[in-house]
Amino acid sequence: MYGPEPEPKRGGREPEIVAGVELEIVKRFAELGYQVQPDAVDLLRRYQLEQGVGSSEIVEWVVNSLDSSSVFVISEEHIAEVIKHQTHIQTQHRVTNQERAPAPPVIIKSFASSAGSVQQGDFLQHFISRYEEIGGIIKRRMNSSRIGSVRNIRTDEDVSVVGMVTSVNKTARGNLLVDLEDPSGHIPVVLPHHNEVIPDEVIGVTGTLTRSGYLIAHRLVYPDIPLHKTAQSSLPLASSCEEPGYAVFISDMHVGSRAFREDAWDSFVDWLREAVRSRSIDIGYLIVAGDIVDGIGVYPGQESDLAIEDIEEQYKMAAQCLKRIPGSIHVVLAPGNHDAVRSAEPQPPLHGDFQRFFPPNTCFVSNPAYIKVGGRIVLIYHGQSFDDFVNAVSRLDYSKPADMMVEMLRRRHIAPIYGNSVSIIPDGHDYGVINPVPDILHCGHTHTVGIARYRDVLLINSGAWQSQTEYQKKRGINPVVGCATLVELSELKTKVLDFGKDKDKEG
Repeated sequence: MYGPEPEPKRGGREPEIVAGVELEIVKRFAELGYQVQPDAVDLLRRYQLEQGVGSSEIVEWVVNSLDSSSVFVISEEHIAEVIKHQTHIQTQHRVTNQERAPAPPVIIKSFASSAGSVQQGDFLQHFISRYEEIGGIIKRRMNSSRIGSVRNIRTDEDVSVVGMVTSVNKTARGNLLVDLEDPSGHIPVVLPHHNEVIPDEVIGVTGTLTRSGYLIAHRLVYPDIPLHKTAQSSLPLASSCEEPGYAVFISDMHVGSRAFREDAWDSFVDWLREAVRSRSIDIGYLIVAGDIVDGIGVYPGQESDLAIEDIEEQYKMAAQCLKRIPGSIHVVLAPGNHDAVRSAEPQPPLHGDFQRFFPPNTCFVSNPAYIKVGGRIVLIYHGQSFDDFVNAVSRLDYSKPADMMVEMLRRRHIAPIYGNSVSIIPDGHDYGVINPVPDILHCGHTHTVGIARYRDVLLINSGAWQSQTEYQKKRGINPVVGCATLVELSELKTKVLDFGKDKDKEG
C-alpha cells in the first residue's frame, strides 16, 4: 500500500533521514499486521520528530487505539484522531505536574479603621478584654481551685490570684514589688529579683498574704503558649499537590529612601522570576511585614534621607517594585510605622488610594493580622513594641529580635506595655492578644535578621531593604540588608537568602 518515494527534502531535513524515519514506521506497522497509507506515514513522521518520541512508542499508541477486528489499513484520519487524543493526554499531564495556581491567602483577622472619637470607657473595656482573655488562659494553666479575687484573699494562707500589672518597682532588698490588679481591687506582690515582669501584662501568682497586706509570691505563671499545639489548634496542611510548598518572608522595604537598596531588590526579584520560570521552587506567597515605604516626617530630619519626597510617588514606586514579581505569587502587604496609615495600633490596611497602584495579586491586611497560607497560620506584626520590650527588659536588644518575639509569645500579647512607644485605638477588644497561637510569627521593624523556634512556633524577622541612614547611624542601628526568608510550609524548614551580599545562610 505504501508506494511513493519520499520527496527529496521535507521540513528542512536531509532526504535519507526522512526516508529512514518513514521506513521505520512502515516496518513497525507491518510487524503488527497493518498497512499504512503514505499520508498517514508523513503525518506520523512529522509528529514523531516534533515530539521527540521513538517509532515503536508512536506505533504502539496508534495500534492500541484501533479496533483490531475491523481495521487493517491505517489512514491519515486514524492518525489525526490518535494525535488529537495523545495531545490532550500530554496537556493534562503537564497541568498536573506544573505548579498549581496557589490558593489566595485566607484572612483570619484583619482590623479595619475605627471610626469616631475615643472615650475613656473604651480604654476600660479594652483592658477588661485583655484581662479576661489572657486571665482565662492562665487560670487553665494554674489548674487551681484556690484561685481567688484580690479582695477576698485572707492572711496566712497560700492562695493564687490572676491580675494585670499596674506598676513594677524594687524593694530595699532588690526584689520586685508589683502592684497587681483584678476587677475587685489591687494588691502589692513581692517577687524574687530574677523574675521579669513588665507593666500591663497579665500574670498569675501563687503565694502567702502577710498581715501587712503583701502577697509574698512563691510561683509566677505566664500565660505562655502550649508546649505542643493540639490537632485542633493547628489547621490541617494541604497536600503538596494542592497548594504551593513555599512562602517568602520579608520586611522593611522603605521605598523612597535614598538608602533603598534597589540592586539587592532587583537580585531578589530576578531570583523569584527564575524560581517560577524553572519551577525549581514552588513559591506561592510573599509576605511583607510593614514599612513598605519610607514615609514622610517619620523622624527628625528625614527629608535629607529621601529620594522621593511625595508619599503617593513613594507608593507608586513600591508598586512598580512589586509588579515585577510573577503574578502567580500572592503578595501580602501589612503596614508599619513608616506607612501612610494612623500610627495607633491596630493599623488598618493601606488606603484604597494607594492600593490602586499595586498589581492584582496583592492582598492588603492590617498590622497586626492573622492569615492562613498553605495550611499554616501566620501572625504578621510589624514590631513597634520591640522599642518597649528593649526598655523594659535589660537583656533584650535589637540585634536579637527573636528573643523579643519569644517574650510576646510567653505573655500571649504582641504589645503588652501601654503608653510608651505603641499607642492604641480601643474598640472594646484587645487586638494584641495572641489567640490563636500561630504556626509562624513574622515581624520587622528592627532591620535585623532573627530566625528561631519557640515550642511549635517559627519566629521570623528578615531584616530590611534599606542601608544605614544618617539617623540610624546616630542611634547605633546597623541594618542587615537584602535578606529574604524562604520557608517550606509543610515542615517549616527555613533558608535565609542574602541578596545584599550574594550569600546564602542556612536556617
